[in-house]
Amino acid sequence: MTAGPTAEGVTLRGATLRDCDSLCRIQISAIRKLGVSHYTAAEVAAWSEGLNPKRYESSVANLHVVVAELNGQVVGFGSLDPTSGEVVAVYVEPKHARRGIGRALLKELLCGAKHCRLSEVHCKSSLCAESFYRDAGFEGDLRCKHRFRSGQEIDCVPMRKSL
Repeated sequence: MTAGPTAEGVTLRGATLRDCDSLCRIQISAIRKLGVSHYTAAEVAAWSEGLNPKRYESSVANLHVVVAELNGQVVGFGSLDPTSGEVVAVYVEPKHARRGIGRALLKELLCGAKHCRLSEVHCKSSLCAESFYRDAGFEGDLRCKHRFRSGQEIDCVPMRKSL
């Protein structure tokens, strides 16, 4: 884990169980404020419903989860499944979006993947994050459906990156 300041004074660190409330808040906020650019209100609602802090405990315990802090507040997070090589999530609080925080989180996840000796990572990118992943060297053009627990589906783009 690379610790220390990054984009605009943001510090990265490993997530702890104490961060679960913040992770949930950030993901819901990002989905509701940024997801509307590519998804319907019903799709955004399906994507964000059912998220609660308890659901993040397993991720923090079993995945490589990194948080970004600014002035002592968690403003973003990313997670990588080191077993499958899946970049599970990269979310930044909307008021801090497009300032390099997501890039710094993804870079840290990719370092973690290399540390785990993975030769490739993959993700199911939302349509609103497709250009973010493409700018980071991920490739993929075909769309597929991602099904939520509710049964609602949204379009996504499976993407891969060689390390």
